[in-house]
Amino acid sequence: MAVLPLSVRTLRPVLRVHLLFLAVFLFSSFLTWRELQTLKINYEDRQRAALVDMQNGLERQFQESLDGIIYYRRMFTYALAHPLEAEHARQVLNDFQRLRYQPAWQLRLDLPRSMPINGVSDSWLAKDTLLQRDPARLDDELRAAVEFSFIMQFSDAETDFHSRFWYTSRAGFYISSRPPHDLTTLSQSYATMVLRPWFRNMATQPQPSPLHWSGVYQGAEDEGPMLTVSTPVISNDYWYGALAMDFTQPRIAALLSKMRHSALQGSVLLLDNMQQPVASLNAAGSKALSARAQRQLHAQMARQPQGALRLENQFISWSRLKNVDGYLLNQQTLAQGLRQDLGRAMLFMLTMWLLFVLLLVLAHQVIVRLVQRLSDLSARLEYRASYDGLTRLLNRSAFFERFRAEAARCQQLSAPLAVIQLDIDHFKSVNDTWGHQAGDQALMRVAAIIAQTVRRNDVAGRVGGEEFCVVLPETSLAEAENVAERMRQRLADKTILVSASRAFRVTLSAGIASSEEQQDYQVQRLHAEADRRLYLAKSRGRNRVISAG
Repeated sequence: MAVLPLSVRTLRPVLRVHLLFLAVFLFSSFLTWRELQTLKINYEDRQRAALVDMQNGLERQFQESLDGIIYYRRMFTYALAHPLEAEHARQVLNDFQRLRYQPAWQLRLDLPRSMPINGVSDSWLAKDTLLQRDPARLDDELRAAVEFSFIMQFSDAETDFHSRFWYTSRAGFYISSRPPHDLTTLSQSYATMVLRPWFRNMATQPQPSPLHWSGVYQGAEDEGPMLTVSTPVISNDYWYGALAMDFTQPRIAALLSKMRHSALQGSVLLLDNMQQPVASLNAAGSKALSARAQRQLHAQMARQPQGALRLENQFISWSRLKNVDGYLLNQQTLAQGLRQDLGRAMLFMLTMWLLFVLLLVLAHQVIVRLVQRLSDLSARLEYRASYDGLTRLLNRSAFFERFRAEAARCQQLSAPLAVIQLDIDHFKSVNDTWGHQAGDQALMRVAAIIAQTVRRNDVAGRVGGEEFCVVLPETSLAEAENVAERMRQRLADKTILVSASRAFRVTLSAGIASSEEQQDYQVQRLHAEADRRLYLAKSRGRNRVISAG
């Protein structure tokens, strides 16, 4: 009979251990993942909230300047509609008529707290078709500019968030909160202003927007990168010029630094309407995105005014500004995020989970080995309880238990059942002549021949000292006789070596009984009949098979 290998017999207990530890691993992983997801959501919410706080502060600061430019526009428009007749205004008109043909000129009032009016000549204006001096409107505009120059003195370039405030006229003059120091730079400053897109685009728009933001550009007077917000001055459907405010990168960066939130460890950037950086905070510690990631980010920002995105191990959140035509963006790397409280909590939780998994793996290995040893021990005990240690066939008790089970099965199926009782001839003389070790060799040789001859479903066992028994389910008496004869012949043809120079042979006697012949499936009667015929074979000279008589 074939014996199942230990690996097969221990598969079921070890599999249970595997499944149990797998369930513990999956459950712990799910709980850890869930907590990490909660921390991640809290981290993202905190990032967005911190960015909104910075945005609100930035919006308030810009709003103060925008309120000012809107107020100045209303005041200038009112002054155009209601020109003031005053002595200093008449003086300005007279001085203008005297200076208007000079390449560059300044009108300075003798009154304190007023800004100069800076202009260029008539011939200079003739070079640009957008610029013109309308005689019917020029005097009223100059009077309004005089009034405006008094208000300009409230602008302080050192304390205001905007670095410069302008009125640029199509009539060839401008007023600035930072007036030129000499006439040599006046013409160039005016030419630069009227060539700016934010100024020239007002002429092509049927209804210019109240406030227009430029993209980031380099200032002409060494201001560095800057933004400009402008608004047209229109009265009676005539465009006179534009009011504008400049916001430089250093001042915006200083404001970002002042409003810096502890949750925003990465770089914070102010982007213009074309998503180009205007000013940044902590940009040196940020990692540049690839071109593909930048395109993906810009596409998302164009679709959503506010959102967050993870790209290339970076968390990026953005929000479109309300008072500025641009975006506030925070770009934070994984390392920067892990240095924060929530990041450290996530790292600690992940570390604890990894340690738990390591301990789980170690416990799994220990328990698996213990289960394997217990299973091996149980298999050995089970084997020893059912099998003969010398022949590796079923012992007497296990054999008859299987015998009864096969008899009941064949009886239920009405199938024949045959029994072969075998005995080694003159076995005592083998022990006496060649020794007990030779007797053991003979027993093992007989058991090997039996195991090689029977089928998988047949039952074979050692039922006595030198007695063996074989149960052949679904086998007729004639077929069983052939099987017994093959066993007898194979043993008779074999030589058993005792030593290199000594050998001996043994033979078998066999008796056969069948349920067909006996018309009975009782184990005791079938075995007794086979045993009787075995002794009949011995009495007739041994080394033979008896199936009748």
